[in-house]
Order: sequence, then C-alpha cells, then structure tokens
Amino acid sequence: MFFERLDRYLEIFSTTVMMVSMSLATLVAFINVLRYGFNMSLSWAGEMTSYLFIWSALFGAAYGFKIGMHLGVTIVIQKLQPKIAKILLTFSLIIIVSYLIALIVWGYNFCVFNFELEQNSVDLNLPFWLIYSCVPVSMTIASYQVILKIIKTLKTPRDQFSYDMVMKEH
Repeated sequence: MFFERLDRYLEIFSTTVMMVSMSLATLVAFINVLRYGFNMSLSWAGEMTSYLFIWSALFGAAYGFKIGMHLGVTIVIQKLQPKIAKILLTFSLIIIVSYLIALIVWGYNFCVFNFELEQNSVDLNLPFWLIYSCVPVSMTIASYQVILKIIKTLKTPRDQFSYDMVMKEH
C-alpha cells in the first residue's frame, strides 16, 4: 500500500513538474518572441526558458522510466527464450540503475559544490544549486522506477515472462 501511494505521488509530482515547466518555457519563449514587435527586451527570458526545458526533460525522462517509453532493443529480448530474456533484461536494468545512481551522486555533489560557492545565475539571480537540483531529484525518481521494474522482472515466473508485461505500465 505504501509503495503504491508513493508511486502515485511520484507520478503526479513528475508529470506536474514536467507539464508546468514545459508550459512555462513555451509561454516565456513565446513572450520573448513577441518582444520584437513591442521593441522591448526580456533579458531573463532565454535563461529561464533553458532551465525550464531542462527541468521538463529530466522529469519527463523520470516519468518515461515508469511507463516504459525509453528506447531499448526490445526486438532482441522479445525473440529470446523467456528465461534468457529475463536474465538479459535484469542485467540491463541493473546497468541502467547503476548509471542513474551515479547521476544522483554527481548531481548531489554538484549542488553541494554550487551551494558552497553561493553563485547565482546571471539573469534570474537564482542560486545555481537550486537550478541544478533537478538532476538528483529526477534521477532519484527514475532510479526508483527502474528498481520497481527490476523487482517486477525478478518476481515474474520464467514461463510467464514477457517484456511488455514487465516494462509497460498499464
């Protein structure tokens, strides 16, 4: 029950951050284009648009792990015997989660480094650690989703194993 609620909360959080940041980035970029017609400048718009698109992409990637939309060589796994496919998929997911954990550690250390430097972005005057916090947060959510896929793969009996059953969120 706890993990189902956590999973639902993380899904709502990821999709909300993704949609709000993408919508705001689009709106700010559109307003920034209109500035040519009004002959005014929004010095902060380019920086804000970039950061919002990055946040949208990273939280979208985290959500992508939940619904199984990331690229993979699924045709190979689907053509293998279920026992071998299960082993190969588990190994692949372990590599993915290892990489994501490395990104969490790197992102956290980078945020701490920027916090200690007390540097702010040029146009928005936001602390860099806050801007970069999207890396460890989104990669933690992505890691959680991959770990759930690993557990689901390991729990699935070999004779019932199917890539789509494990990877796709229904």
